[in-house]
Amino acid sequence: MPLPSYRLTLVSNEQICPNVRKLRFEFVEANSFTYRPGQFVSFQLPYAEKPLKRSYSIANLELPNEDGLVTTNYLEIVISYVENGRATKIFFEAQAGDEFEISGPVGLLVLGSELAERVFLIGTGTGMAPYRAMLNQLTELSNHQFHILFGAQKLENMFYLDDFWAADKKDNIHFYPCLSREVADNCHPGYVQSQLELLKPNPETDLVYLCGNPDMVDDVFDLLKELDFGVKQVKREKYVFSKF
Repeated sequence: MPLPSYRLTLVSNEQICPNVRKLRFEFVEANSFTYRPGQFVSFQLPYAEKPLKRSYSIANLELPNEDGLVTTNYLEIVISYVENGRATKIFFEAQAGDEFEISGPVGLLVLGSELAERVFLIGTGTGMAPYRAMLNQLTELSNHQFHILFGAQKLENMFYLDDFWAADKKDNIHFYPCLSREVADNCHPGYVQSQLELLKPNPETDLVYLCGNPDMVDDVFDLLKELDFGVKQVKREKYVFSKF
């Protein structure tokens, strides 16, 4: 069965760090959309004779209902610059009023009904978008501890920091910005892998989500396998940036 499709109008297109733009859309047809925080949508982009298909996580910051669903009239996504990328050119040059088509939502990087005592949400770059969408949901799950690890080279490459730090004020949410090529206040030095090891993940009590750079996802997954984490205890979503 094909996924439902929707038409959107671009409302704003904002650069939020050197290589990332935040795009906000309004739904035109239908005029509302239902998703679970952590899911993604696919854009159908016109290009020459063959349309492009590109997928992006939903970054909306909204509160789900008791069934874990959000019904909304807007969509927010973040997009990284890819050199010579065809989708990059379309999105980075898009203007308010431009129309787009999406299908979805899909994706398994969502919070299920059965959560572990401690949950790690680990990402790099735009792989943090699904975790941003979960923030209001996390505050409602006060019986669980959430550790959010954001990996970047430099502080200027991070975004949505106000939202993550605001969530960090809750007793059950802990935010760890990790910088691999710079030292900055309130940030942890090194890769997210190093910070994760300091937090001593335990397969008896923990669940891990991974999203973003494929190398990071593979490295952390290998680390967790050495600690006897099973496949069901690690949810993964790699961001592969196509130039074609």
